Amino acid sequence: MSLNEIQRPDTYILQETIARGIEAIISRLDYEKDCLPHFALYILPEPHLGHDIWDNGDMCARYTDAFVLGRQVTGITDYQREELAINNILYQCDPYQHPFMATRVLIAFVDKYLQEPGEINKKRLDNLISIIKTNMTYEKDYAYYFKPPEGWSSLKEPVFGNFLPYPTYPIGGIILALTRYLESVYSDEIDEFTGKLVKFVVDHSGIFNEDGHYFGHTHSGGVLTAAVGVTRWAFFKKDARLINMMKGAFEWTLKHCGSWGWVPDGLGEPNGSCETCSITDALHFILLMAKHNHPAYYEIAERYARNQLIENQFNNSKNIDNIWKHYNIPNNSYNEKVKKALYGNWAAWSKPNCLDNALNMVEGCCLGAGIRGCFLVWDKIVEKKDDTVYVNMSFSRNSPWVEIIGYQPYEGRMDIIVHDAEKIMARIPSWADKKDVQISINNTAVDVNYENEIYVKLTGLRKNDHVIIQYPLKCEIIPETVNGAEYLAEWRGDTVVGINPKGSIYPIFEREHMKENNTPILISNTQPYKSQVGGPVFW
Repeated sequence: MSLNEIQRPDTYILQETIARGIEAIISRLDYEKDCLPHFALYILPEPHLGHDIWDNGDMCARYTDAFVLGRQVTGITDYQREELAINNILYQCDPYQHPFMATRVLIAFVDKYLQEPGEINKKRLDNLISIIKTNMTYEKDYAYYFKPPEGWSSLKEPVFGNFLPYPTYPIGGIILALTRYLESVYSDEIDEFTGKLVKFVVDHSGIFNEDGHYFGHTHSGGVLTAAVGVTRWAFFKKDARLINMMKGAFEWTLKHCGSWGWVPDGLGEPNGSCETCSITDALHFILLMAKHNHPAYYEIAERYARNQLIENQFNNSKNIDNIWKHYNIPNNSYNEKVKKALYGNWAAWSKPNCLDNALNMVEGCCLGAGIRGCFLVWDKIVEKKDDTVYVNMSFSRNSPWVEIIGYQPYEGRMDIIVHDAEKIMARIPSWADKKDVQISINNTAVDVNYENEIYVKLTGLRKNDHVIIQYPLKCEIIPETVNGAEYLAEWRGDTVVGINPKGSIYPIFEREHMKENNTPILISNTQPYKSQVGGPVFW
């Protein structure tokens, strides 16, 4: 089979999910206010879009981030006028209109600098860092925005329903952004400042104990965001104590999540809820640990992304219509506008089996976070280390070294088209029986050689070689207790294709089409997203 005859399945789910998200951003903009985003999308008691304090520093920062990252994945070139308008609002906003905003603005400014590392973006970024530094209090060898009461511990006195008592919420994202900046532009001054923030989080904030355990609001309280930032810093500085502590925080976090990626915003809270922002923080945490600690964690990231991350998006028109029917919402032009705006957004609250608890208000922050989560996963599907290309997850995407064509959940199969990779290490799912794995190169069977029980090793490859890796899909129904309730999850490989009990108003994991043995093939032989091989921005 020639390269022009290669068929590609309809499995470009990360790209398509981001594309829906970009359209949802456009639907939330107020064109009468120079494209100022609406933070709030209300469904109940009556549908409407609403402005809030978070429109400026939070929404504009997250949507700037979403455009920068989302364009790298999809190649979408539309809406440049809207993106510029959002950027302009962001550049003029007060990052300390609310201290949470400074963390998001800094992340967006790092994005813009990494995208175009010129003097203007560097000056803007350095000025913001100076503002942040002047808003901190300094004691001995640490710095903070505010301190908790003496002796407070998140494990002993967790606060739910209010993120303001958590001293990590104004600095978690700052640690993450500063560490990413330091990786590109090292500065002794920024290094020292970041180290002081980290010192506060791990030794004086009361959030984590020495084992990395915690309770509290994972995203809104900045707990998981701080964990991601400290983890990145720990590996950057090769700090063994911090690496060990964050490994404990990582394992503690996974213990309280569903295996398909349901992540509690209130970890330790009875009958909690999952915010999409928390899923993205958890994915970032998992991907950092997979890269620096153990590659087996890529399987967890793939499961989170294929399942709760995708299902937390309002992407089912039938179920959106069902919301309107269930609450007898009148069909008029404005309500239809809100309904259209809902499509492609991500839920701010969800249960493991539904979005039924997300229907009062859909917060705009989760839209930006959902796009970021998809990007983080897409970016780590394939990477090159030294002279070897690593295929870490089986999502479909192109890269400078190989094209990955994933067939899950329809088949246990992954094709690799070689561009520039003499050596490839491809991760095989842990549930695939090693004796059943088959590999061919240009239709000729080759031996299956495992490296460290996780990757198969392929060598001597040449441009345009067509590698096919096949293994039987493992199909099983597994009971699991998540958020205090029992569920039966129907797995097909790494994908949940059904769950019981089902939700009632907006159920998720209604994936009957994924149970088919016939793989949906794209009609055109044109390679989707061919030009999207990576970009200057990565996290």
